[in-house]
Amino acid sequence: MISGTRARSIGAGVGVVALLLAAILGVALAVDLLRAENRVAAADAAFTSGLERTVTWDADTLLPLGVSRTMLGLADDVAFRKAVQRFWLSKPRDPLREFGDVTRRSGAERELARLGETDPSAERRAVTLTMRGALLLEEARNTTTQRQVFVRRAIEQFRRAVVLDPSNADAIYNLELALKLLRRGGADPGGGGEGRSPLPSPGAGAATSGTGF
Repeated sequence: MISGTRARSIGAGVGVVALLLAAILGVALAVDLLRAENRVAAADAAFTSGLERTVTWDADTLLPLGVSRTMLGLADDVAFRKAVQRFWLSKPRDPLREFGDVTRRSGAERELARLGETDPSAERRAVTLTMRGALLLEEARNTTTQRQVFVRRAIEQFRRAVVLDPSNADAIYNLELALKLLRRGGADPGGGGEGRSPLPSPGAGAATSGTGF
């Protein structure tokens, strides 16, 4: 049986170890936060310049990357940026010429759809919905048999985006355009400026920081 004095000594020792571990964790988190912020800032600058689309927002961290992101509140921010990156890497303006093009485009749309439902930021959800709507309008331009189906699906995305963020100018413009296309039976009014939805700027993904910063 451990005496009271002995028990208190053991308890004090455990407390010291716990404090030491907490201090080490705090230092590691502080270092990881600085590294993550610097990496995100550098990647954002490269991505929004349009010169580099294959950047990574993943920093070298002391703690496992997933742990660091979760504890620092960066997971949602990075996931959003990667979804925007997939959108641009899918080359939304280009025609689908081979199976790889279809795979990239469908993968980007699925990720945008997922974040449009799950991202905690209403502003970011509006951006992802707008991008998904733009992809659907591009699909409408490239088909004749289901053009109205794609236009209607795009309208749904733009409407949801406007409700989430009434200041989203891209969503508002694209919604008006899609409604015009629907009234015209889904027909492309000429392939010019009015008939083609504007894509969000390359900086749309980086301009919106989330709860992690």
